[in-house]
Amino acid sequence: MIIQTLNCDFLIESSGASTGELYVYSHCKDELQRFFGSASVEFSPKPDWRFRAITGKQYLVHALIHMVKEVDYPAFPFKSSVWV
Repeated sequence: MIIQTLNCDFLIESSGASTGELYVYSHCKDELQRFFGSASVEFSPKPDWRFRAITGKQYLVHALIHMVKEVDYPAFPFKSSVWV
C-alpha cells in the first residue's frame, strides 16, 4: 500500500513474519522518524526506497490517525452539498 502526503510517500508492506511486523519505506527519513519513531528507522535494502521503519500494525494505526489529524480540511474545494 502506498500513502502519499504533502511531504513524502510511504510504502507499507508485510515483513513476512507471522508476528504482524510491517515495513514502512520512504525517501524522507525525517517523516519516517516523526510518524514511526527514530529507533526503528534504518537504510532500506530496496533500491527504490532509501529508508525503512520496522513497526507493528498497532503503531501503523496510530501513525495513520496522526496523518489524518494533520489534514488541512479547509484547503479542500468542497462543494456545498449534503453528504449522505
